[in-house]
Order: sequence, then C-alpha cells, then structure tokens
Amino acid sequence: MISNLDYGTLQQLWWIICSVVGALFLFLTFVQGGQTLLWQVAKTDTESAFVVNSLGRKWELPFTTLVLFGGALFASFPKFYSTSFGGAYWVWILILFTFIIQAVSYEYRKKSGNVWGAKTYELFMFINGSVGVLLIGAAVGTFYTGSAFSLNDMNQVTWQYTLGGINLRGLEAAFSLFNLSLGLFLVFNARVLGALYLLNNLDLP
Repeated sequence: MISNLDYGTLQQLWWIICSVVGALFLFLTFVQGGQTLLWQVAKTDTESAFVVNSLGRKWELPFTTLVLFGGALFASFPKFYSTSFGGAYWVWILILFTFIIQAVSYEYRKKSGNVWGAKTYELFMFINGSVGVLLIGAAVGTFYTGSAFSLNDMNQVTWQYTLGGINLRGLEAAFSLFNLSLGLFLVFNARVLGALYLLNNLDLP
C-alpha cells in the first residue's frame, strides 16, 4: 500500500508523523517546566524531594521524544535534516549537554558522598529546564530562518558567520530575535505545563 503512494502523499504523511511527535514533545516539556519551578514551589527539603521524585519518574520522556523527532526528520527528509540540524551545530551540542546534566542530576542529587551538594544538581535541572528548552526553540527556529552556511559538491561545510574573527559554527542561531522568541515561548509553555502537572500531582501548601 505504502509503495503505491506518490511522493507528495508520502511527504504529507511524514510531516504528519513529525508534527505529532513534535507536539508530543511540546506536551512532555512539563518535566523541564517543573524543574524550573522547583525552588519556587518547594520550601523545604521534603517538598523538594517530593517534586524531584515526581518529575524523576518521567525525566527521560522528553529527551526520548526529542530524539524520536530528530529520527523521524532524518528518515523522512535526510537532506533537510542534515542542513537544518547541521546549521545549528553548537546549539544542538549545548542542548545535548543540558540533557546530560539533567540525567546526572536525577541520579546523583541525593547520592551518598555527593561533594557538590543537592543545590548544585538542582541548578543543573534548572539549566536544563530553561536554557535547554530555550536553545531547542532557537534550533527549531532555524527551520524557518535558515542558517549561515553552505555545502560544496563534496558536502564540505563553509560557515559564513563570524564574530570577531571567530567562526561560531551555528551558534549565531541563538542570537536571532525570531529564534529566541520561539525559545522563550517554549520556556513559558513548559513552565505553565509544569505548574499544572505539579498542581495535579502533588499536594504542596
């Protein structure tokens, strides 16, 4: 059945799949939003533990969905994926880093022998929930604004944007007003979803 579909129909089907996965990720960012609210809603160590334990059971869902979103784009539109994601190279690397420190935070926040203290790992969670989501918005914004690089016939990259002679390799995407606006929307949306989740899931004063 699928093999009989024309190219235009297949594109539409893949866009539907990517859109559904993207919408699912947007919904699941309540985990990141909840992390940014930790210091606001939890006044004691016990309340902090309740919030972290509640979010900790679901922390891997947004990252898994984000990877699935990237995989769906790669499977359906490999050239679009390679140019769009490659155009914001350092932004995506920073996003990956924020999700790494998120995973480490849930694992080691209350481990015995933790020399950095719980507050350090809570800060890492806040960074993931704010900076990480902001950068995701900036990276997705490049799908619409484009990126300042080109490929030659051998698929070698030429970066066209420099700052003070330094090649930013896609980091300039984080300084675009449109990209930042989309990122801020995602941050505030995540915080609203996180607040609703905590209100529904926890009985905090």
